[in-house]
Amino acid sequence: MRRVTTVVAIGAIMALLVGCAGIPRSGSVHEGNPVGEDENSADDVTLIADAPVPGASQEDLLKGFIAAASSPLNNYAVAREFLAPDFRLEWNPDASVTLDDPGGRQFDRVSDSAIDVAVSPTAVVDDSGVYSERAGAGTVEQSYSFAKVGDEWRITEAPNGILLEQSLFETVFDQHALRFFTPDWTSLVPDLRWFPSGSSSATRIVTELLAGPSEWLAQSVTTAFPDGTRLARSSVPVTDGEAQVDLSRDALTADDSARKRMKAQLVASLENVAGAGIVSILFDGQPTDIPSLTVREPRVDSRPLIMTEEGFGYAAGSGIEEIAGLSEPVESLDVTAAAINSENTQIAVLSDRGVYSISAGEDPVLVDGRSDLIAPTIDDAGFVWTVPAGQPGGVRVHDAEGTAFDLQPSWPEASTIVSLELSRDGTRIVALIDSGGTPQLLLAGVRRGADGAPTSLSDTVRFPVADGTPLSATWVDDKSVAVLTSESTNQVQLIELGGPSTSIGAAEEAEHLVGSNGAEELRALTSDGDLLSRRGSGWQTAREGVRFIATQIGSPSG
Repeated sequence: MRRVTTVVAIGAIMALLVGCAGIPRSGSVHEGNPVGEDENSADDVTLIADAPVPGASQEDLLKGFIAAASSPLNNYAVAREFLAPDFRLEWNPDASVTLDDPGGRQFDRVSDSAIDVAVSPTAVVDDSGVYSERAGAGTVEQSYSFAKVGDEWRITEAPNGILLEQSLFETVFDQHALRFFTPDWTSLVPDLRWFPSGSSSATRIVTELLAGPSEWLAQSVTTAFPDGTRLARSSVPVTDGEAQVDLSRDALTADDSARKRMKAQLVASLENVAGAGIVSILFDGQPTDIPSLTVREPRVDSRPLIMTEEGFGYAAGSGIEEIAGLSEPVESLDVTAAAINSENTQIAVLSDRGVYSISAGEDPVLVDGRSDLIAPTIDDAGFVWTVPAGQPGGVRVHDAEGTAFDLQPSWPEASTIVSLELSRDGTRIVALIDSGGTPQLLLAGVRRGADGAPTSLSDTVRFPVADGTPLSATWVDDKSVAVLTSESTNQVQLIELGGPSTSIGAAEEAEHLVGSNGAEELRALTSDGDLLSRRGSGWQTAREGVRFIATQIGSPSG
């Protein structure tokens, strides 16, 4: 993605944020030259910080330092001016980001040369760029020390990392999806990270890509880069629309197939870097020509797959387009929920007798007859996953013939579960649970054996969701999940798995969500059988008389 870069004084941004109509006292606004001619380009905004004010008190200096750290230009050069000379290079701003509401900060003097700042984090970003929400986690103390340098106060001790106003986060930082392969090398899996906007982002991305995926995902994905591969030089320059990635000699051990996959990972991971329309790869300084590789996209049929009085199939105008070998057996059962594989050759359905697995042209197989089961989920390896609502730890996996085994999840706090759904690439699974009256979205990596059979789940990553009764959760795309909860109204929340969550409005009477291709194609089903689709910031009825809508995990390749 190519962007126009706009340079704005931090003072101007702050004035806008507080609704001030006045002109900032200092700073300037400049617009940079366009990079490339992409007419779909977005704007990058770079903040320019103010230098220390002569004669500033310790507290004013500290507030100026915190504000200046909002600008990562030239490795936070302006923020370092607030530090004592012997501390400037020691301070590591990339260690972490603590996001907060600055109105809640408390500055407490603890001595003649020290001030503590109490903050209530809304989120944190670690040194690898991993974002985690922290709302309601309480306060943390940050300690700062001061000394005179000449006639001016300067900071001699400060925590590594930066303290940043939440509202400025997506101005100062860009989201990037590091991409790793599924174990069968067919799809790329995102691992969301956040890095400061600017010229160093390509270097950070490639460095973290070579370091590997997040711990919870590490055993669910793979990488084409040989062990020990690192950058051969300290940066990834981006010039004239090209990112040059110079890899160490370790990469030379990769065969032609691995090299194509390495390039695919790099191209996809650098996709959101301004000006990096082309990615070239060097091995220890030597250019190499590597062909591109086509990777499967996790898209589904844009038509809803529904059950009506007319039967089961894809919505086609006011009618139904049936699926050969599957629609008839689904119609023969009293089905209330379903999930279908990518090739439309296998479907898992929930009926009053339990969960059935149906392969095209074959009789349904009852794979789980336990009571109180929720909607099943399915993967392209042919495995059906089931769990009872009142036994969140009772997850079972079944092959197409009905052979089952237990898969112990690590969510002991769950009292009930309402949704369990695999990602379309089969590497991750989300669960929407209730824990003592508090809804939570849980995420885990799926570990598989050589035959593709699931063997275990990773440790769980937890995401807070809106208050209320949890009703439904579904994958929106490969990076985000929509969650439906009910309190005074039924609210839909979009949760980025590694980014901020947002409310996308009320869906009155909705009780079930099903994803499609992006947030704008999200669908909801009401208790009255109305199929809702998104329209702007609201919802509209797209069809009536729908008994259930099936979850898709892909679309046929042919």
